[in-house]
Amino acid sequence: MPPPTEAETRYLLGAELAQSGDYDRAIHEMQEAIRMQPSLHTATLQLGLLLLTLNRPADAVTAWRPLDDLDRNQPLRLFKDGLEALIHDDFDSSIRLLNAGITANHSNPALNRDMGLVVSRAREAQQRKVRTDFSLYNQ
Repeated sequence: MPPPTEAETRYLLGAELAQSGDYDRAIHEMQEAIRMQPSLHTATLQLGLLLLTLNRPADAVTAWRPLDDLDRNQPLRLFKDGLEALIHDDFDSSIRLLNAGITANHSNPALNRDMGLVVSRAREAQQRKVRTDFSLYNQ
């Protein structure tokens, strides 16, 4: 396995910073990783997810825009589309798309677990008939 690129290293640092609660630095590192290597689509998805959990849905949608170029059946595109549906409280579409992404994703089990948690929270919000509280996805 080749060593990680500088962009991959910055993305991983951003992910660690996000987990420790240093969100501003996490966002910066992820943005730099994407600037350095635009094909680092996992970083693009995770940056948007971080912004979403910080209750910045418009910024998340903007961050995800490069994923629109992916095939509609590609897991990261399905996850992005599912999360965008969730922003609009379209729970049925969100759950369907996120589950399709989980089924199609064979390379990143940790991401599948994260998306599975989002599906669970979306179902809970749907059953309670409440708007989505994105801060819950950060717990």
